[in-house]
Amino acid sequence: MTGPTFEVFSLFPAAISSFLEFGLIGRALSEGRVAVHCTDFREFTSDRHRTVDDAPYGGGAGMVMKIEPVVAAMEAVEAARGPMHRILVTPSAPRFDQRAAERLASLPRIGVLCGRYEGIDDRVREAYVDECISLGDFVLNGGEVAALAIIEAVARLSDGVLGNPESAVGESFAAVSRGPWLEHPHYTRPPDFRGLRVPDVLLRGDHLEISRWRAIKACQRTWQIRPELRGTRVLGASRPLLLALDFRGAGEISQKDLAVQAARLGLPVLTLGPGSPLRDLKALRRSVRREFCGPTPQILGLSALETAPEILTQAGEVLDRLEILAGDQPDGSSGPLVLLLPCGGKIDPDVDACYAPSKTQAEEAGIELASSLGMIESSQPWPPGGVVYLAAAALAHLRGAPVGPKRVNL
Repeated sequence: MTGPTFEVFSLFPAAISSFLEFGLIGRALSEGRVAVHCTDFREFTSDRHRTVDDAPYGGGAGMVMKIEPVVAAMEAVEAARGPMHRILVTPSAPRFDQRAAERLASLPRIGVLCGRYEGIDDRVREAYVDECISLGDFVLNGGEVAALAIIEAVARLSDGVLGNPESAVGESFAAVSRGPWLEHPHYTRPPDFRGLRVPDVLLRGDHLEISRWRAIKACQRTWQIRPELRGTRVLGASRPLLLALDFRGAGEISQKDLAVQAARLGLPVLTLGPGSPLRDLKALRRSVRREFCGPTPQILGLSALETAPEILTQAGEVLDRLEILAGDQPDGSSGPLVLLLPCGGKIDPDVDACYAPSKTQAEEAGIELASSLGMIESSQPWPPGGVVYLAAAALAHLRGAPVGPKRVNL
């Protein structure tokens, strides 16, 4: 047997065994890859009514499961089949998640106690179990549903339970190298259903392109729905950072004054456009790579228009997106990062990603705006100093702390 043996203790063992007859878990049980034994607490009572509950000391609504049949059931099972890791399922416990499932999957024998009524006499928790697990912040009539969830989540991690072992690698909450994600969207035939089309990228057959699309979609879905899964992400202190002022299409603006203000942030400043040998992003990438003699640099465009499509508004998502894109390159993700500041108000479409830090984010990071102007629309010309404020806000969140002068004069 490749997986663990589960010992489930319940007042309704048939509810457990009947559910497990079907699907992949049912096949795994019939093939002997995992095992599940169900034990009825009532078999370990001593009165003719097979009483398992009693009124709580101190009064109160409901009944409480007695300690004697619970402990007797566990001791009898261990005497017959060996020691086990004992789990009490209860709402007042740490939440069960994929990391817990992975941990339990390494154990040979797992016992799960399913309470009913108001729960089990708390002395069981205090002295007779190894840990307590909650399915979530809600209350069920009993622990059987939680026990089944634990069995499924743990058993499917055992060899041979899933038809395709790759299924568990990229799914939601999997412990991939970049941390836990929600899974990317899935589609199947027909390609067009009542005007709802499958994304074209999935129909072209380019596996590298599909892999990148799936990673980006998983990133988007995670940051939109469950951002807490990603935690706090900050830019590595060792990664080279540069500022690039894009004066292409900027009209009348003092390049010199703006470059001086940008330099106050403490990063090397490059310029694109009139009077500069750097005419486009291709030349910018080539110049930066030659300067640092390393991997291809990534370019992050900064915008004040937070609602535009494909403009990211969370620093952690920006870093995740850049890491995904860098993973497609043979030279990895340690190349310089260039913050492209749109002095003409328009972001070059060839940037690797676009980030729109908000005025609120900047203020939370401790950056003061010495003007009532606030953030301006990217469709409007930037006033002198406006992009410096935008860069300061971006740096503060990417690095997790204010960068350069806290007060930026526009």
